[in-house]
Formats: sequence, structure tokens, C-alpha cells
Amino acid sequence: MAKLIKVKVRDIERVLFEGDVDRISSFNEVGPFDIYPMHANFISIIRRGLTLYLNGKNIKELKVEQAVMKVKQDSVHIFLGMEALKVEEEAKTDE
Repeated sequence: MAKLIKVKVRDIERVLFEGDVDRISSFNEVGPFDIYPMHANFISIIRRGLTLYLNGKNIKELKVEQAVMKVKQDSVHIFLGMEALKVEEEAKTDE
């Protein structure tokens, strides 16, 4: 059996996707990139879009303005809507 990546994609309210994939495609400030099993650990701001694949097929595609992706030991966490959290925090401190 091929090695898989455990992925959790969430926004500030809910989990949008949780499951196993064999490839993740996205974009950052350098350009397009892919994550495969056994990828090096890293954190990146992603933009434009996110596509999840399993067995060579696109299983989920999300439009992304900006998100944080954390890759660590075949586990990927993607946090969407971080700019909304910052706006909410600023509003609370202004009160």
C-alpha cells in the first residue's frame, strides 16, 4: 500500500476536509508546488488555491485567498481565514 498524507483543512468555524491523500497542490510566493508523502517539514503561506488528490484523482479543490499550511511527518494542517481572526482580535481590543 502506498504511503499517504493525513490532511486537515479548517477555517475559523469548521473542518472543511479531513482525510488521507497522496498529493497536495497549491501556490505560495515562489509559485506552484506539490506535497507528496515523506515531504520535508515546513510552514508556508499559501494563496490562490488548494487541490487534494488520491490515487491520481482530484478529490477536493478549494479557492484560497490566503492560508497557512504546516507540513510535519506526513501530516498536513491547513488553516483558512486567518485574516478574519486578526480582524476579530483587533475589534475586541478596540472595545
